[in-house]
This record gives sequence, C-alpha cells and structure tokens, in this order.
Amino acid sequence: MEERDELEIETRLRAALQARSELVTHSTLRPGIPPNEHTAGVRAKRDAWWSWRRMWVPVTVAAALAGGVFAGAQLPSGSGKGTVSAGSSGGESSVQGAVTGTPTGSAPTPGLSAASGTASSVGTLDFTLADGWQLTKISGTAGCVTPATRPAPNPAAAGTDTLPCGVDGLYLKSDATATSWPLSTATKDTGWWPGEAASASAITCPAVKPGGSGMVKASMVLRSSAKYALAGQATAEYHEWAVTCDNGPGVQPMLWKLNAAPGAAAPAASGVAAVVSSDPQYDSALLGMVGSLHQSS
Repeated sequence: MEERDELEIETRLRAALQARSELVTHSTLRPGIPPNEHTAGVRAKRDAWWSWRRMWVPVTVAAALAGGVFAGAQLPSGSGKGTVSAGSSGGESSVQGAVTGTPTGSAPTPGLSAASGTASSVGTLDFTLADGWQLTKISGTAGCVTPATRPAPNPAAAGTDTLPCGVDGLYLKSDATATSWPLSTATKDTGWWPGEAASASAITCPAVKPGGSGMVKASMVLRSSAKYALAGQATAEYHEWAVTCDNGPGVQPMLWKLNAAPGAAAPAASGVAAVVSSDPQYDSALLGMVGSLHQSS
C-alpha cells in the first residue's frame, strides 16, 4: 500500500472517530432517570433518536473507509467547532486526497476558547486574542499567539529551519509577499514547513516531544479554498495539509491569506495566518481567533 493511500485511510479514520466522539455528551454520561408521567414521552423520543444515531455511526465509519465523504466531517466548518461560526468556507474548493475532518476528539480545555477575549493586532491585522493565550511580537508586522502557559516563543533564536511559533501556535504576519514563506510554498506538499527540505521524510516531525525523535512520513496538500469566511465580509484563501509521522501522531498544518475587499485591487502584500495543529484541545480557540481576523479600517 502506498504512503498516500495510508494517509487517506488514516485521515478518514480520524474523521469517523471524531463523528463518534461527538455523540458523547454530558447527558449520555448521567445516570438514567426513572420515567414518570411527565418524562416517559420525552424519554421515548430521546431513545428513538439515539437509536437512529447509533445505527448511523457504523455507516459513516464504513463510508469513510470506503472513500465516502459524509456531512459534518470537514474542517474548517462550524461542525464540531462550536465557537467557530466563521469557519465555513465559501466559493470553490479544490481537494487533493480525502476531504475529512481534523484529528480531534477531546473537548477544548476550559479557558482556551475564543468565545471571549481581548481586541489585539499585529501590524494591520486585527483579531480577538482568546482568554488564556498570549501574543508575542516578532516584529512590527509579525507575531506569535501561543497558550499563556507556555514560554513565549523566540523565532530569532530558533532559526529559520523551524516553525516560528511552534506547534499549536498561531503565526500572524500583516505584510506577507508571494515570494516569501508561507505564501511562496502554499501549493507544495511540504509548503507548511519554512525550511529547505529535499523531501517530506527529511523534516523532523513537529509533534515530537522534547528529547524524542521521529521524522515526517508523508505530507500532502489535503484541500484548498478560495473563499474561507472570516469576520464580517472578510474572506481568505485557505490551504490545508495532512502530515503523518513515522513515530507518534501526525499534525495538521493550515494557512490563511486574507483576500482583498470586494472590488479592491489585490495588494502587493497580504495578511496571513498559519498554524500547525498537533493537540486538538487548542483547535477551537485557534480557529476562533482566525475567524476574527480582519484588516484594520
């Protein structure tokens, strides 16, 4: 079996598992309440509903493994990301490989949601900084948004052959050009990686823990969209990759380039946001902050 086929099966399995995990809620974990004349009818309807959903889960898993695409599994979309209403993509999308969901399954950690936050900016990019996150300015036009529990990143000390904000960190730049990363490599299978790499297998897996080892096994452009909906009327060009590693879990890199306002000429430089998702607990806050991005008026 080729690496590309293995990658598609893995991403589809993750999407199917995400759909299954969404069926588990606080109500399903609570002890049953003995029916009475007030609750018997409601309970009967609820049991019928869950019976239908339990039957549907094996069907969606089978569809995922057989190459089918089922509704609600795409990322970015509002499904599975309750706080990211701006995450639906509009316009035409080109898909390479399987169109599946992000490898998520655990609920966001309390305090890491982008439902509330502080108005912040990087250069001419305005956004809502989620509670529990910190903004570290790299320059007047670039910055990193990372969990406040982590040390502030120092891209200058780390060098150019590494992710500027690390995994699960949001890289923002308000004046990115088409000739420089990340836009210059946006359509390449390893375009999410800022360093020079002869092949995907030459890249150290970003999800490797400190002191560990592991290399990227396969990397491919998963899909792209010309109009990913952001705050207000703003849209972005969107690119997403699927990356597996030879030791441990893979990662999901994502890139957004803000489009010019309707009717306006394309600027020489654009605002961009990039993230390499490794831990699904941060996805809700990261996508919420991206959804709030817009150019300063």
